[in-house]
Amino acid sequence: MEQTYWLGRKRASAANARAATSAEARLAHLDLAGRYAVLAALSAAPPPEPARLGLELPRKAPAGDER
Repeated sequence: MEQTYWLGRKRASAANARAATSAEARLAHLDLAGRYAVLAALSAAPPPEPARLGLELPRKAPAGDER
């Protein structure tokens, strides 16, 4: 559902860009269309696994195991 919404907003912004009379308005609508495309792609991607969210740090050797 969410991806469908963002893709619809992207298409509407692209249509508004085609109908724009000034370059500034066209650029603004194309920028919005690009942002909506990114949001649609993010909503389609599966959520990341919790283990991949953090940075793994190297494990320290126990205090008595120094070489």
